[in-house]
Amino acid sequence: MWCVRTGRRRRPTFKGKKVSVSTAGSLTYWLVSQTSARQGWGPNGINIAPMGAMPGQIAALKRGDIDGVIMDVSNAFALEKRGEGRILVRFTEIKDFHIHIIFATNKAIATKPEAVRAFLKGWFETIAFMRKNKAETVKIAMGVMHKDEDISSRTYDEIMPMFSDTGRFDPKALETLRKSYVALKLLPEEPDMSKLYTEAYLPK
Repeated sequence: MWCVRTGRRRRPTFKGKKVSVSTAGSLTYWLVSQTSARQGWGPNGINIAPMGAMPGQIAALKRGDIDGVIMDVSNAFALEKRGEGRILVRFTEIKDFHIHIIFATNKAIATKPEAVRAFLKGWFETIAFMRKNKAETVKIAMGVMHKDEDISSRTYDEIMPMFSDTGRFDPKALETLRKSYVALKLLPEEPDMSKLYTEAYLPK
């Protein structure tokens, strides 16, 4: 999600503007690059500024050192509520994409397969609970995120649809991920994705 300072009367174009992200090669970096390309400006049409932790990015936004910042939805809602920023872009137009993936080391998979299975089972039980119990989930989230009930509730509504109930990988989303490694210059060529994921430990 993109946020900009308040006080701008019209939606600005971000072509050639400076937008902060967490780090080079990160998800936020890729999202800005993809957005620039989709607008027809090429992958470098927006000046991407890796700036580390979110507090520093928000401070830079308030000073006017950057024109926008990519941030999680709860922080964006908080800035908006305080009148310190405006939400301009949600990345909902980028389809076929997995934002939540659970990783385990090869060693953990080989030596503790049942622990991996138990963790995943617990994860999907948690997602099921969250879907059926918004009020209690929001109450717990308030303490974790240190946000008020309004923002925590809005965050729940925004984020919950993104969670998978099965953990199954979508072939089109894997294709998007495969291409991203080259776009971000993390790998010289697109990898064989079949070697990078497994569904063998998902709950039966």
